[in-house]
Amino acid sequence: MVMTQQNDHQLAAMWAHELLKNSNFCILDTETTGLGSTDEIVQIAILSNLGYPLFNSLVKPTCPIGARATDIHGIDDEDVENAPTFSQLLVPILQAVGNKDLVIYNAEYDLKLIRQSLRPYGIHLAFPTSDRRQCRVFLNGGSIHCAMLQYSAWCGEWNDYHGNYRWQKLPGGDHSALGDCKATLSVMRRMAASYQEGA
Repeated sequence: MVMTQQNDHQLAAMWAHELLKNSNFCILDTETTGLGSTDEIVQIAILSNLGYPLFNSLVKPTCPIGARATDIHGIDDEDVENAPTFSQLLVPILQAVGNKDLVIYNAEYDLKLIRQSLRPYGIHLAFPTSDRRQCRVFLNGGSIHCAMLQYSAWCGEWNDYHGNYRWQKLPGGDHSALGDCKATLSVMRRMAASYQEGA
């Protein structure tokens, strides 16, 4: 088991090293009205591989922001009253991503919220899995990478009950979409720094 964990640690480090070396990626993060099946996005940001913002906006949802969510990210209904809707932001988001791959911390959650935020406007999305790359595909055809799963493997805390690595909270995140993008990039750089070629 120890050898497997060491190997997974190295593979996760290589994942971060290769992405940073190739540099054709950006990082996306969202803040939401809550965690449920009808909740929506209230803030979305996209960060370049070099750490500068490509996109950063509040979003007006079709449902109220839950008090627990506001306690976490500090965004309330009044803050988003005059913000654009997610349907209005879809094209600018796609333009910001361009032809780049997408890195998301806890990708399954953010992809679910993207789908839920477009559903009230009659827009239904699917993010298919590519057999070749074994990961999700974004609307631009680029790969979607889950930084949380890679970071969890890199940390190596095995969960016997679930039979996988224990999910890790994002270190250094501030619960703003842009701040959490920056924290994700920092985690990737930390992982990449531990990569030992040929090890």
